[in-house]
Amino acid sequence: MYRTSLIRAAAVLLAASIFPAQAGSVTLVPSQTYKAGTRIGCVLDEHLDSSKLAYGDKFKLQVVDPNFPALHGAKIIGYITDVRQPHGVNRARVGFMLTSIHLSNGEKKSISATVVSKRVVPMNPTAQYASRQQLSPMAGVPYGTVTPGPIAWQMRIGNGPSSVQSPASQNLGGYVYATSNGEPIVVNAGTAVTVELSANLTVP
Repeated sequence: MYRTSLIRAAAVLLAASIFPAQAGSVTLVPSQTYKAGTRIGCVLDEHLDSSKLAYGDKFKLQVVDPNFPALHGAKIIGYITDVRQPHGVNRARVGFMLTSIHLSNGEKKSISATVVSKRVVPMNPTAQYASRQQLSPMAGVPYGTVTPGPIAWQMRIGNGPSSVQSPASQNLGGYVYATSNGEPIVVNAGTAVTVELSANLTVP
């Protein structure tokens, strides 16, 4: 009797290990790596108006691309890095940086990506820092800063030490310029935004 009970118990344990109960089973999702250069379709989560934006404001891009089911429900997080209101011949300008992606399972990962658009001038802090470092040893070149602009990299030379610091990450971004003078930059919620990866992204 005792031996028979032991055999039955062992059989139950063996069956449980081979065929786990559905309610308590854990589904393992294999990791997927999206290569640099991959373009992901997103939409802007909220209405943005340059006349109301300030340095440090956060915005979100909702991933809606059906080609990437593993990113369903994910949001790419960005921050405003610079705001210039229209003045005289200067058009309104907004600088931004993409920093991370929040997956639907709650996991947060850093991201290196840019926005692909005719209205966006890419910004690369790492290239900015490298350019400044190359200039520093040159004799006769005063200290200054290297700032991204509508035509490649613009140089702004002045007195005193450079304000450019070594970038802590590979976060990328860009500048958006108003189409005409005297007008703010307005982007409505739901506007389609294409994000291109500049480095591999592995999820989850």
